[in-house]
Amino acid sequence: MLIREIVSGKSKIEERIKLRNLYCAFMMILGVVSICVGIYVPLDSGNAEYSSGFYVGLGCGVTIAAMLTIIKNLRLLKNQEALQERDIYESDERNRLLGLKSWSYAGYAMFILLYIAMLFAGAINVVVMNTLLVTLGIFALCLFISKTMLKMIM
Repeated sequence: MLIREIVSGKSKIEERIKLRNLYCAFMMILGVVSICVGIYVPLDSGNAEYSSGFYVGLGCGVTIAAMLTIIKNLRLLKNQEALQERDIYESDERNRLLGLKSWSYAGYAMFILLYIAMLFAGAINVVVMNTLLVTLGIFALCLFISKTMLKMIM
């Protein structure tokens, strides 16, 4: 690893940050697509004005957040001290464990809340219940696939 770092001149944290910038660029494209949908695509629903505003607002928010993240990351790449501090922060075992537990608890809460919402939605609207059911199924499928892949990797 040290030899690769010396030869390439890039550390792992630099590669991760550049990958994050690529992800943010993709999110900016999605944000612009959302803005275009809100402005140019005629929405023939009863609440077209609300939907248009929603798409434009969502697109602006995603685009601005992605731009700010890219700017932050580019500044980080230029400052070696801050880059080393970030590397230490991200590789710290305690912080990694906190992140894993947070995602785990959020996943459990999401699974339970989706199930409860699905139970109540069945009495109100079948379409909403089916949407929640599909969301719950996709969430469970993602959980199963990620667990299976992690078992193969680790």
